[in-house]
Amino acid sequence: MPMGVSAVAVMIMLMVGKVSEWVPGLLPIPLVKIAFLFAAISAYRNRAALAAVRVRSLRIARPAIAFMTLALLSVLFSIYKSQTLIGSQLILILLLSMTLLLKVTQTLRDVARLLAGFAWAAASLCVGLLLHYHGGRAEINENFDPNAIAYALDTALPIVLALRARQSRLGRLVVSALALAMVLSVLLTGSRGGAIGLGVVAAATLVLPLSYDRNGALKRFSLARSLVKCAIAIAAVALAWGLLPEDTQTRMATLVNLQKDYSADANLKGSRWAIWQRDVGMALKRPIGYGLGTAEAVDGLGGGQYRAAHNCLVQAFVELGALGLWLYLYTYYTAWRHLGRIPPHPHSSSGDDGARTALYARAICVALAGNLAAGFFLSEAYSPALWMLVATAAALVRISAPAPDRAAAVVPAAASAQTMIAGVRN
Repeated sequence: MPMGVSAVAVMIMLMVGKVSEWVPGLLPIPLVKIAFLFAAISAYRNRAALAAVRVRSLRIARPAIAFMTLALLSVLFSIYKSQTLIGSQLILILLLSMTLLLKVTQTLRDVARLLAGFAWAAASLCVGLLLHYHGGRAEINENFDPNAIAYALDTALPIVLALRARQSRLGRLVVSALALAMVLSVLLTGSRGGAIGLGVVAAATLVLPLSYDRNGALKRFSLARSLVKCAIAIAAVALAWGLLPEDTQTRMATLVNLQKDYSADANLKGSRWAIWQRDVGMALKRPIGYGLGTAEAVDGLGGGQYRAAHNCLVQAFVELGALGLWLYLYTYYTAWRHLGRIPPHPHSSSGDDGARTALYARAICVALAGNLAAGFFLSEAYSPALWMLVATAAALVRISAPAPDRAAAVVPAAASAQTMIAGVRN
């Protein structure tokens, strides 16, 4: 199913990289919908050769599907139904896209194509940001929040680093250049949450290297190598710091001096600390939640200035209640747990596929860590970068599972005549 998977990879690039929102002339064209239809039609035409997957049987996908379903059903208890209905369009697209991804991804090579989609998305964001940079805090246009750009780049960076492995010399050079451009782009956005997420990714890759050793196996942690990399990173940061715009330096400096950061001032209604306190207090008064897309309205009802939650956890808690918050956190936990069960150093008999599976699993774990760290300061609870990555993780875990476990999630090919139709119901 290479055509279907390639179409899903393009869909990831379009959803996460938002190509149509900065390339002139593309905005009126529904590129994501076109890519989805192309992938769905390709899957239907190749249904005889495509093993149908019971999405509900994939443990790693269950909390994600449940979270999305709860978001759609929140219209029943929403205090702002029109806003919830507007937000439901994105949720429905994500739910269908995740289901399609799980249906068409059949091999490790398919997973590699999906990860390449994240890399192309990162390239889109970097190119758009650098082309539109004219000093000060970097942004693309009114369709992009600099913080959201940094969030997506933090999520994709470990994927890009993992894709460097086993590339040709020229390929490694190109991918390395993209990784450096991503780091520079995150810094230029002036996003402090993005900088923290970037730091988490850097620390995690020191402990969990995203490359192979000379024998073709996944590298193990080395204290000496980590100290050398830390020294190089500190020197690079010191060199880059002087090249950053003055306002970016001022914003980043508040990370080590919270007294000068307005976000930590509880006396300011617009500070993030004050917003979190108000929103959590309102969520505790109504544990079932206020409905998808209502966080700003809830902040106003709590005496605030109708501000966004600026925190994925707070956003999920306010809008989808205690159950939504639990499902959101449980999604990360389940993904880490199941990806962690993939042997980091597979037996030599598993060959190259075993090493690649371990590398991809490790990269997604690091990506989720960076995603959660950056998301702690942003309202990105429904971001395509997160949920498409979770779906990719679920596909990788299913493919890497032993034969008996894999069979539990797959139905016979003869029963897949209406795979895509039944898949949406599942």
